[in-house]
Amino acid sequence: MRTLTHPVFIGSLLLFLLNQVLELQQVHIKLLAHYLDDLLCMPVVLTIALTAERLYFRNPAFVFAPVYSVVAVVLFSICFELVLPAFSSKYTADALDMVFYSLGALIFQVTVNKPLNRAVQP
Repeated sequence: MRTLTHPVFIGSLLLFLLNQVLELQQVHIKLLAHYLDDLLCMPVVLTIALTAERLYFRNPAFVFAPVYSVVAVVLFSICFELVLPAFSSKYTADALDMVFYSLGALIFQVTVNKPLNRAVQP
């Protein structure tokens, strides 16, 4: 499971958890509260998906084509910025969220989405 130990994945996951703890403690730093989860979402979700693909195909060299990250950004944007805000006041549509989804996907593509050595398990 070397993919799941990538520093970008671990860092994103830890920052996400820390942000959630801060929010539960009613500590709201505006920029973090509004956009950090959106930035970290793609590295976390896409790394888990990449790990599943590598395990399924038994191919540690497997990588996602960039279009997969684009599709993930589009799907998350539709779900969280269009659909959910239309049905619940708990969700707020914010175009900047899509920018942060895109930045997170770019971070994933540039850092995590690299082939692993065939001798090492994903």
